[in-house]
Amino acid sequence: MQKSVFVKFASLAVAGVLSQGAFAADGTINFTGEITTQICSVSPNSQNLIVPLGKVSRAAFDGGTAGTAAVGKKATPAKFTIDLLGCDTTTLKNATVTFTGAADTDATLLRLANAGQVGVTAASGVAIELGDSAGTKIPLGSPSSAYILGQGDNSLKFQAVYVATKTAVTAGPANSVAQFTMDYK
Repeated sequence: MQKSVFVKFASLAVAGVLSQGAFAADGTINFTGEITTQICSVSPNSQNLIVPLGKVSRAAFDGGTAGTAAVGKKATPAKFTIDLLGCDTTTLKNATVTFTGAADTDATLLRLANAGQVGVTAASGVAIELGDSAGTKIPLGSPSSAYILGQGDNSLKFQAVYVATKTAVTAGPANSVAQFTMDYK
């Protein structure tokens, strides 16, 4: 009888030792963050913006040869603002903005998206370039330069512009959609 009790205890001990291998750590995860008194919030008026780029003549993109667009030629930019409310500069110093959306063949530009317009031929040969207030390009998926924040409300200025991406630009609706994400530091 003692032999069977000894065998049972030995079996349990071996099982315990072997099960420890199943619980061995394979890596470490460090969680970081900070609790602040307040961060900026995006103004409700800036959460669903409509930026009219206007009606632009196809000829605005013409290059040296009549009827042929100059790749990279831009129309007149349209300015827009993203307003931030209640920024606390004791914990935040600046903010960057990253725009995302459907990329054109040049992945830094926003592709035109005219889905759902039955019987309408969309414009082609152009895309939308996003930039800061000075016109410095902000590539899709990349953060903008840092905007220095002031205490309280802040207005971040941007612009959008049609840019020729091909030598053949055709007329039609030229709409698109982008999302933006704020990153505060």
